[in-house]
Amino acid sequence: MCPDDLQQAWQAESSRTRVSVDADVLRKSVQGSQHRFRAMVFARDLREAGIALLMLPLWFVLGYAISPPWTWYLSVPGLIWIIVFIVVDRRRHRQRRVGPDEPLLSSVAESLKQVEHQIWLLRNVLWWYLLPLGVPLVAFFVHVSWLTADSWVEALASGSVMTVFVLVLYVFIYWLNQYAVRKQLEPRRQELSALLASLGDETAEGVNGEFPILTAASRKPTWRRTIIGVLCALVLLAVAVDVIYILANLDSRGRYAKLAPFTDVRWSEDAPVIEIDGQNYLLYSIDGIPVKDIAAFCKQTYKEKWQKRFAEDLVEVMTAMGHAPSETVKLDVISVAQPGGKMTKEVPMTAANRNAVRKEAERREEFEAWKENNEREKNQPNTPLSELVSALRKESKLVGLAAMVMVDGKVIESAADGERKSGSDVAVTVEDQWHLGSITKSITATMIACLVEAGKMNWDDTVGEIFPDAPMHEEWKVVTLRQLLTHTSGAPANFPTSVMFKSPEIGADSTAARRDAVLNVMAEKPESKPGTVHAYSNVGFTIAGAMAERVTGETWDALVKHEVFDLLSLPSAGFGPPKSVDKKLEQPQGHTSVFGWKVGAGEDADNTFIIGPAGIVHMTLEDLCTYATEHLRGERGEGKLLRAETYAQLHKPELDDYACGWVKVEARPTIPHTHYWHNGSNTMWYALVVFIPDANMVVAVASNDGDIANAESAAWKIVENSAKSPQDVEQK
Repeated sequence: MCPDDLQQAWQAESSRTRVSVDADVLRKSVQGSQHRFRAMVFARDLREAGIALLMLPLWFVLGYAISPPWTWYLSVPGLIWIIVFIVVDRRRHRQRRVGPDEPLLSSVAESLKQVEHQIWLLRNVLWWYLLPLGVPLVAFFVHVSWLTADSWVEALASGSVMTVFVLVLYVFIYWLNQYAVRKQLEPRRQELSALLASLGDETAEGVNGEFPILTAASRKPTWRRTIIGVLCALVLLAVAVDVIYILANLDSRGRYAKLAPFTDVRWSEDAPVIEIDGQNYLLYSIDGIPVKDIAAFCKQTYKEKWQKRFAEDLVEVMTAMGHAPSETVKLDVISVAQPGGKMTKEVPMTAANRNAVRKEAERREEFEAWKENNEREKNQPNTPLSELVSALRKESKLVGLAAMVMVDGKVIESAADGERKSGSDVAVTVEDQWHLGSITKSITATMIACLVEAGKMNWDDTVGEIFPDAPMHEEWKVVTLRQLLTHTSGAPANFPTSVMFKSPEIGADSTAARRDAVLNVMAEKPESKPGTVHAYSNVGFTIAGAMAERVTGETWDALVKHEVFDLLSLPSAGFGPPKSVDKKLEQPQGHTSVFGWKVGAGEDADNTFIIGPAGIVHMTLEDLCTYATEHLRGERGEGKLLRAETYAQLHKPELDDYACGWVKVEARPTIPHTHYWHNGSNTMWYALVVFIPDANMVVAVASNDGDIANAESAAWKIVENSAKSPQDVEQK
């Protein structure tokens, strides 16, 4: 650079305008900026400590409910540390509020001190915030990976994925904190330091220099910050969902297979009485290991839960003892019914046995709980149905609720409360029609049973036989009609969304669309091997309906009408939501919840008629009770529509408690009789029907509200109230 250039540069610098700021104005700006800064720090500390404080009880509640491994609780000290650190830090480094009359110099000095402390906190966030939670989370994920993996390679892969995920998340959080230091706190500190250095005289009327951060207006939210905040929230939500999913599936994906050689275990002091093939035996040893030794190990290891672990986790128990059982075990037993010498039985270890053990244990627990309350409640009369329906509707905040009890084919009690449409003041009545949802499944199964008795179909008809020319996956060809009606076919739960949004008219249009939909499903492999897994499926019943249409040449709705509705004299029965004929709101409308408000869905809102065989029938409660009474009589061998052996087929469960459109439940404390039930909802209505052969009773409940959880709870309370003392009901 030449001398002339240097001279010009010096002149330009020396002649540059110097900005002078009024000291009083700057003082107010500094104090306002400090107040906003203090409020931001307080909100952050309150948020972090508050979240940690709320997570503590949640951590214990989840731990109690899901029984995760012990590493789950390592996060508790980390949460406590964060809370204590924030509280202690705020007490040791109090953020003094600067008064409006304090000099500019002291205001700047206090602000600088607070900013420097926040810089120190964020630069050390790894030690006081991230590691206390990050290390326990990594330990938990690694532990779960080890417990759920079948090999160390799988455990390493799974644990590595979760560890990398936690590390990436925490690196991102650390980067955000350091970014805040660089872009926000350091510039603020630099301005405060420059201002403090320039304040030689507190009484000066003006201060030279520019201080854009200190004199800026309060920062407003921007789209950039909003998007970053939403993305961070979604990432944290994904982590939470993943943790909950792992915990919820930990038991079923555990390291030890859930198998058992018996179907029930009861205890006579410390001696187990087991059930094998319906016979009771006193158990002495398993694979040569004395039961007393196994029991002693369980007591020492599992404390008060030792009997439960012996019964439900025998594989884990014996493996821990160093005697892992094989697929078949040898049991030394003595028969309880015919006492004699010891005998050895070779029994397979199966998951079905273990499930039976668990169900029996749950049933006994429920029965014991019922016994405790029975003395207080047994002499109390049933609550009148009208009072119960009204109270439950208001308690559950349902739009409308109705119920009916039929004994010996006669209506004993009925009641309705609420509105046909929210806000209309038009009351529901017991004569109204109600959408039945999946109760339709039993109606479809009953119609098919009529075709079976007429010789037009057989229970073992296969999909391949009914649709011989249709292209389909090989595994679908062997699926039987009964498997479709008992949810054991391997069919998916629902059709694709593209099918569910189609709206063909009931009749021939929906029949053609139904055939296309089921054939598209059957072009793909079933979701499970047919006949091996129970999985609830609307698709399965739709396929069964399409098979009936193919065999008879009639539409499903026509078959249901002349095979079931007409023969049982159900004049109100129809398809789709109930509709008004002559006047407005002649029938109830279904409802959905929108931000807590009950919104009428309209007369036409329903599932597509393509899945008609799975759930689009409507009728009155009296007709529903009449229909269920026919099944009740059929179970007792007194039905008029079908033979007793056909009803036995319809009511016989497969793999689970599910039969052909009915769920069979053995006597339990709340309903002390074997009973059959089904419910249904198209998300805008809810209905439940139960028949109890021993009490000759049918109970039907319906609501025009899609709040399924509350509607279902109310419905079962009505059923339990009616069923607990049938004699009282008969006398009313």
